[in-house]
Amino acid sequence: QKGINLFPFGAAPFRSCSIHSIRGMSKKDGEHKDVRFWLANIAGALLLAEGARVLSKAEVCTTPSTASLGLSMLPGVMLLNRLPGAGIVGMIASLHGLLLCPSKAIEGAKTWPWPLLSGLICSYLTFTKPGRF
Repeated sequence: QKGINLFPFGAAPFRSCSIHSIRGMSKKDGEHKDVRFWLANIAGALLLAEGARVLSKAEVCTTPSTASLGLSMLPGVMLLNRLPGAGIVGMIASLHGLLLCPSKAIEGAKTWPWPLLSGLICSYLTFTKPGRF
């Protein structure tokens, strides 16, 4: 009985591939990626998704273009590029709805909870930065 050959060129190239070699591919010499690194990536992605949501909502609602719409993607980009103060900007951008109109923000959090999560992650990143306090 002849089966399907999953490795037409042989399995030798795949034998040297292990989880340790894959993990080491993302590291530079002497660089240690900890929990803060991964949380910053997650928060940046959530902030970018929120910025895209704000832009698409404004497009659907045909609201007049304001300067804040142009800045809606800025916190996510700042966090992904590891700019100074990005955690604070991300925290403000995520939680500004809770400060301005808490009842509306709580109702919105039932259907779209990601700004609340990104705000919590950004506050964690802000307060756990080494050398900050």
